[in-house]
Amino acid sequence: MKRARFYLIPLVASVLWLPLGGCKSGNAADGWPKVLHYSYSPQMEELQGGTFRYAEMAKYLQSQLHIPIELVQVQGYASTIEAMRAQKVDIATYGGLGYILASQKAGAEAIVARGFPNGSMGGYRSVIAVPNNSPIHSMADLKAHAKNLVFDFADPASTSGYLYPRVGLQSTGINPDTDFKKVVFAGNHLAAAMTIVSGKVDAGAFMEPVMTRLIALHKMSPDSVRILWRSDLIPNSCIAVRKNLPEKLKQQIQAALIALPQKDPALWTNYMSTFHTSSSGSTNVPVTDADYNGLRKYAVQVKDFNSAEN
Repeated sequence: MKRARFYLIPLVASVLWLPLGGCKSGNAADGWPKVLHYSYSPQMEELQGGTFRYAEMAKYLQSQLHIPIELVQVQGYASTIEAMRAQKVDIATYGGLGYILASQKAGAEAIVARGFPNGSMGGYRSVIAVPNNSPIHSMADLKAHAKNLVFDFADPASTSGYLYPRVGLQSTGINPDTDFKKVVFAGNHLAAAMTIVSGKVDAGAFMEPVMTRLIALHKMSPDSVRILWRSDLIPNSCIAVRKNLPEKLKQQIQAALIALPQKDPALWTNYMSTFHTSSSGSTNVPVTDADYNGLRKYAVQVKDFNSAEN
């Protein structure tokens, strides 16, 4: 593996239709869609169970936009990007790297991100960890024993589960393409963390809030893993829309999402739990594509990285 590549899992058909009484969906004109397709990933639900949050979010958006909403289930970042490129998805949540790829490949346009009342965007960190009984105690140890170790990343299109930890490895002098015994992709952050906890791999990377949430749910203990490395602060994931949607509609979607914490506090609390984060002191803030330019500069540190590659 020499470059970040997509591992596509087939898109699942729309799984929920939300009927709207009195809707004007039959009168779409001037490019306005009759239905908006909003994607969600089951991996974001695994810690809670069910799809309650996304069904409620779809109902909320429908009530604000007066356009029927269909929920579309996807598996992983790459499938979400592919679905938006095929115009099967209109609204989606992306991690930073996923958004950069989606903006180039699928015409995604960032409109909101989780942040603070002062308008600033929040962030989170990536970690590289080993099982608690591992003889590896530092990044220097990891480098010294790399040829005998199996390392797992979360997802090849993940900011905190691939891009940042890859740069962290490279800064230590480890080339993950050649130095480890084997490199695997767990598929998502939850799987990456639990694979390390179980000892099925020797080391791996995932977003730190997943560990915080697993500890809170008593699915792992604070000493289940040993953290060797933490990243710099990573920009929060964003909600993005297809860039070729009508401009007024994009503005209305953005306004509805920004108003969510005030208009439906219970839904906001549930939504924030998806990201393993408290809703207290947080809100949605407007963002633009330019807010992710710093992350684009980070991406070029990865040797042979080409975000426009198929």
